[in-house]
Amino acid sequence: MKPADLLARHGIEPDALEAAPAPPARRETLARVQETPSRACVVCGEQAATARIVSFPAAGWRWVDLCWDHGMAVRRRSRLPATLECIAADLRAAAREAGLPGAERMAFYSSFEAADRGRRDDEETR
Repeated sequence: MKPADLLARHGIEPDALEAAPAPPARRETLARVQETPSRACVVCGEQAATARIVSFPAAGWRWVDLCWDHGMAVRRRSRLPATLECIAADLRAAAREAGLPGAERMAFYSSFEAADRGRRDDEETR
């Protein structure tokens, strides 16, 4: 979920949030999270564990301070493949793109034992 979606779900108007600098600055964000006393989550009022600078079309750049739970709800998700098969397919594609010989035959195993079981008959074990 995006921060703007979270705020809309809870009826929080961007105009009510503190204006933030643009473009987002990591140093300013870190300083904001470390302030004493700490800020409150804009959604639930609990202690903020993270801060984001979000651009809203009508309101511009705004600070969005969030507690741990709400921060995790809007955390950017990894776009890496989730399964060994998908990872292997991406690696094969990269090998093909790089022009590596044997890219189509590349094999990836989940463990040393699985690799040993998958070896060709003419290969020796060590």
